[in-house]
Amino acid sequence: MSWSCLWAVCACLLVGIGAEESCDAQREEMENTICSLCAQRVDSRLKDMGKIQVAFFAYMSNNILISSLSANKTFVYDRVETNVGNGYDVTTGYFVAPEDGVYAFHVTTVARDKSHCSVELVQNEEIKDIGWADAMDHPDRASASTFTILRVKAGDVIRARVGQAKGGDLLESNQYARLSFSGFKIV
Repeated sequence: MSWSCLWAVCACLLVGIGAEESCDAQREEMENTICSLCAQRVDSRLKDMGKIQVAFFAYMSNNILISSLSANKTFVYDRVETNVGNGYDVTTGYFVAPEDGVYAFHVTTVARDKSHCSVELVQNEEIKDIGWADAMDHPDRASASTFTILRVKAGDVIRARVGQAKGGDLLESNQYARLSFSGFKIV
């Protein structure tokens, strides 16, 4: 904030109510100056946060028959909404980290009508998290989500795959629920 703005605010306070219109103009000028300085500070912090901004969100466009799934098969999420940094590959279902950092990953699975499936989040073939959508004893939907924070090296492969537990008929991904995989770099 400039000294002239600070002086104008002090003068407004000293003059009192009689100079209310003038004080309002000075106050508005001061607020604009402060907002401008804050925006500059935020912009410089965002530039310093990392070399590459990384974020992705993909989901499946159709339901999946559980009978078509084998243990350890990678889920390939065919609809990509966001792929900043181009880390997600729609042909393989793999997210390949473009740079080192701490990342957050989210996987959502929905089983329907007496179906169930466990889904593993895997980093370089090591299981890091497991979710289990379990509707096997009732004719309804069951959803499972995992949110996992991992330290990742450039080139690491992160994927969601079918776990050991699965059965029934259907994983649901449609207008009611979605099978999805997303992630972003934190730092």
